[in-house]
Amino acid sequence: MKRTITLLLLLLSLQTFAQCWQSISAGDYHSLAIKNDGTLWAWGRNTSYEIGDGTDVNRNIPKQIGTANNWVYVHAGYSSSYGIKADGTLWVWGANGSGKLGTGNTNWVIATPTQIGTATNWLSVSDGWYHTIALKTDGTLWAWGDNEYGQLGDNTTVDKLTPTQIGSATNWQTIETGIYHSLALKTDGTLWFWGSRFNIYGTSTQNNIPIQIGTDTNWFKLAGGQHHCAAIKTDGTLWTWGENSTGQLGDGTTIYRTTPIQVGTATDWLDVSAGTRYTIATKNNLSLWSWGYNYGGVLGLGTSGNNSDVYIPTQVGTSLDSNKISGGGYHALVINNDGFIRGTGSNVVGQIGDGTYVQKNVYTYISCYPSVLSHENFVINELKIYPNPIIDVLNFSFEKEITAVSIYNLLGQEVITKTVNSNETSINFAGLTAGTYLVKITSGNEIKTVKVIKN
Repeated sequence: MKRTITLLLLLLSLQTFAQCWQSISAGDYHSLAIKNDGTLWAWGRNTSYEIGDGTDVNRNIPKQIGTANNWVYVHAGYSSSYGIKADGTLWVWGANGSGKLGTGNTNWVIATPTQIGTATNWLSVSDGWYHTIALKTDGTLWAWGDNEYGQLGDNTTVDKLTPTQIGSATNWQTIETGIYHSLALKTDGTLWFWGSRFNIYGTSTQNNIPIQIGTDTNWFKLAGGQHHCAAIKTDGTLWTWGENSTGQLGDGTTIYRTTPIQVGTATDWLDVSAGTRYTIATKNNLSLWSWGYNYGGVLGLGTSGNNSDVYIPTQVGTSLDSNKISGGGYHALVINNDGFIRGTGSNVVGQIGDGTYVQKNVYTYISCYPSVLSHENFVINELKIYPNPIIDVLNFSFEKEITAVSIYNLLGQEVITKTVNSNETSINFAGLTAGTYLVKITSGNEIKTVKVIKN
């Protein structure tokens, strides 16, 4: 039976897209990400166990959570965390106030990822301060947690401790939340809202069931901040509404808006994310834009402090490679086309992940760290690599044919590559400086990567 060689010994910073970050989510004070190998990582504040490593210790660099390599979706919320695996199961950890994690109880915290129920068709999740909504792949809408303001949408104000289906519609497509409200798009392009209208519409009224906003049927992307909202239509126009105290709506004013208003006249907006009183977005050319409250330099424009708020969309730098974006509390994360994460803003609990607790007012790169995978099924003795440490020549022998060997330094640069097509071979390291190297051995469709040290 064919075996897949998957043992990765200190696969440290092979700086290629395939070994780096796939998706990100910036929460209130912590961050979650998935690498391209399917492993789950977390960093930032951990006082409510929202990192998921079983401790309450803050982390200022990404830390791998468990050894599973089948994570496909993460959402970092308000001291709570959510993840979905490739098998469609939903996992939660962190703060559980008002039962917002859906475990059936109101225990203060859950320290490590814990599966919710047995359903295998979860698609996405979003949370407010004390409530959570989610979608399944069948287009149904689910909610649980605090319901004081009708934010669950089940036409009551009764809290729910486990996932509860909202209505019977099966055409829900996209969900977002604010502190006490929820938003969603349907597959027909309509926009829906429920929960508290306080600070969003300037009143204290609420809706206990989803209500349609306007009659337009071309809504495409959706973002929910604490008290403001943003959306993109299929024609590429950008729209915002809600609180505007720091210019987060991007219309050049601080006037609250009770209904969506168009931001400028551009028709090339691609994606949008709403943080705490600020907004970030990308255009079709993958340029990055930001506006609103610039606390801690979260806008990434090289400024911070008093009088640094921005009231209209302003381009961040000149790069055209902002592939994925996520606005959190007072920090923002971006994944570039090269698969690396950049972060900016407040960093008091390490939520940027650059190894410091120093705020950044420009986007700063986060390293790619080695993964430990759970599906090791390779007998080490089958592949012999010797001597290690080495002085000049590194030898290889394997029961199968070795097709290629590549050597990388710890900057991820390929320094030697050799086509083999034999069970035995050797590589001369004499021309390389002393240090640690990563050796990738290919045998047909199987790959093994190991660390070697050159003296």
